Amino acid sequence: MTALCPMPPSFSPLPRAAMVPAALVTLALGLTLPLGACSGRSGGDGDVALSDGGWGGGAAGMAPVASISALEGDWVQKGCIQVGAQSFKKTLRARTTGRATVDYYEGVLIFAGNGCAGASQQVGPSKLGVVSFARSDANPAMAARWGELHTVTGTRSGAIWALPAANRLCLLGDEIPSTQPTLSAVAASVATLSADNCFTR
Repeated sequence: MTALCPMPPSFSPLPRAAMVPAALVTLALGLTLPLGACSGRSGGDGDVALSDGGWGGGAAGMAPVASISALEGDWVQKGCIQVGAQSFKKTLRARTTGRATVDYYEGVLIFAGNGCAGASQQVGPSKLGVVSFARSDANPAMAARWGELHTVTGTRSGAIWALPAANRLCLLGDEIPSTQPTLSAVAASVATLSADNCFTR
């Protein structure tokens, strides 16, 4: 099963300032459209929180929790995208709007040179849609929420938001119903992901 497919390598170089909006649209489409095409049955509902409140004894210091509040806030993709003389990092913002829903935004950080080094300019984020979660599960090594992404353009796809650590978020494309219905299936998919495809904060 595949998760969050990598961006196609066929993007053309971008002129500096004039094409920033086009760069945002191109990157957003190139990075988010594969989400619905990747793969992951639905079960019960409700949040499952760790008995220790989310503090684990692992190397990272904090274990992930399934609470929707763990997704809230701004995230930056670990990987750096090279486009011509510029480089980019995708940003993600999750804004909790209900007990099981988040508004999903994406933007980009634009760096003048290669390697996503030095000062950056932020473009966006723009709202891509709403994720409605149906259920969640967690253990000391992984937390995940299963749901559906309803985009601003009217499309719908399965989505899994996984937290392999409290400060790492991985988005998995899924189907409806889910083809990755268990926490162990999600963990196996996350294990095949490049760390660059996930988000940190």
